[in-house]
Amino acid sequence: MLAALFFAACLSTIGSASASGDEAAKKEKTSGLAFLPVIFYTPETKWALGGGGIYYFRLTQDKSVSRPSNTSFFAAYTQRKQINIEVNPDLYLKKGLHIQTKFQFSDFPDQFYGVGNDTTADMEEPFTSRFGKVSIEALKKVRGPLNVGFQYFFDETKMKEVEEGGMLESGSITGSAGGTVSGFGYFMTYDSRDSIFYSSSGSFHQFSAMAFGKALGSDFGFNRFYLDLRKYIRFSFSHCLALQTRFLFQTGDPPFWRMGLLGGQESMRGYYSGRYRDKNMITLQAEYRWTPIFWRLGLVAFAGLGDVAATPDSFDLGEFKYSYGLGLRFVFDPKQRLHIRLDFGFGEGTSGFYFTAGEAF
Repeated sequence: MLAALFFAACLSTIGSASASGDEAAKKEKTSGLAFLPVIFYTPETKWALGGGGIYYFRLTQDKSVSRPSNTSFFAAYTQRKQINIEVNPDLYLKKGLHIQTKFQFSDFPDQFYGVGNDTTADMEEPFTSRFGKVSIEALKKVRGPLNVGFQYFFDETKMKEVEEGGMLESGSITGSAGGTVSGFGYFMTYDSRDSIFYSSSGSFHQFSAMAFGKALGSDFGFNRFYLDLRKYIRFSFSHCLALQTRFLFQTGDPPFWRMGLLGGQESMRGYYSGRYRDKNMITLQAEYRWTPIFWRLGLVAFAGLGDVAATPDSFDLGEFKYSYGLGLRFVFDPKQRLHIRLDFGFGEGTSGFYFTAGEAF
């Protein structure tokens, strides 16, 4: 469990004016930046220093493009010379073109508990991997909120350290020696949200189907099908209910780091990301948002259910894990409704807290 001391700072947004009427009174911000410096300590890393945030901006004057582009980023360096860098540009271009890219380089410790939904806490074994990941999704608006396109994913992973005598050292786990994952597939979204940063009405649905194999340079052969369904119900400007269901189904033999990972800052908060993992995963979560309550401060309450399984027909609702928690919000850009969040999540015999920019979903 992470023992950490966080220090947050929020930089003022950088604005540019629209040329109409009284510019001083009607100045519209078209770009802004939030940055969160962080210092933390864990037994695996010793002291570490880093920071992250999000920068939003506009790339086109096309008035039909209502959403700003943005780039989220994070970097950390530890006393043991470990590093993690992430840069995720999300670009909205003219003529309905939307390009999402993700770049990550990591040389960082992690925890492995085995594969399956019945692993125990005492099965925990530390490992360190070095990997580089690239993901590219190109979408084109076809009609209204419907977008279709293609995606490509590449991941090169090298295992640096594993526990002596552990499951990963035994070689019985697919991917325990590292390897290359490369896949190409179809991507589709239906996006009627009122905001990409803080959705309070509308829907977001996403479906993707990808194939990984030797023809694409992958060391592992498997197929991946993913469905993400979200609905946002607004009761007033400050009150809304957010709902999400995610389905991940995979055939073939994916490496352990590309399985469904239960937990983390986006879903099933309170569980370590990958506390439970397997080829298939289902999660459901709901979040009630009351932001702002006063000034720029807000509050959320959330709950979730989820589990992993080796095959789609082996899910048992009675065995699903639960999570719940509360969160605080600070609205640093009221116009874009871009928030900084601090969430406290709890699960079955576990807990965690998350400090970052942007909502979980």
